[in-house]
Amino acid sequence: MTEKSKIQKALEEAIRFEVDGREFFLQAAEKAETYLAQSIFKVLAEEELGHIQKVKEVHRRCLSSENEVFLSPISEKSHLENVFQQAKREMDPKILMKTGELEAVRLALQLEIKGHDFYKLLAQEANSEVERAFYDQLAQEESVHFSVLRQMEEALINATSFG
Repeated sequence: MTEKSKIQKALEEAIRFEVDGREFFLQAAEKAETYLAQSIFKVLAEEELGHIQKVKEVHRRCLSSENEVFLSPISEKSHLENVFQQAKREMDPKILMKTGELEAVRLALQLEIKGHDFYKLLAQEANSEVERAFYDQLAQEESVHFSVLRQMEEALINATSFG
């Protein structure tokens, strides 16, 4: 398999992973019954669109042999934390979180772990610095999502234990 075909295959897998993640988060947001869960899932779904665009751009650059790194700084963490904090303030503390939402969060956590591991593996196997940096950044973004989902999981557990 040529280097370009390996890059092509890896990037197609990355796009498929991000599309699947977006669909999962949109479905979870639609089924969520609380403001907190809806907000977090919607933000995560929209961020997957950004990941897809980054994957397509790095794919274009890798195949055209451009060597500059175009990666943008990770900004999702502050945005997600702001959404999480806003949701906590606006949520009625007496509303009990649904078990289904907790299960969705736990599935999302597994998805983020899978994504992180997938991108770390691709970074280890990368032959160019731009490709390696790109996959490392995507792995970091998956870690940020994991962190936010862990906070959400804790909030869901705490909310149900008060009932």
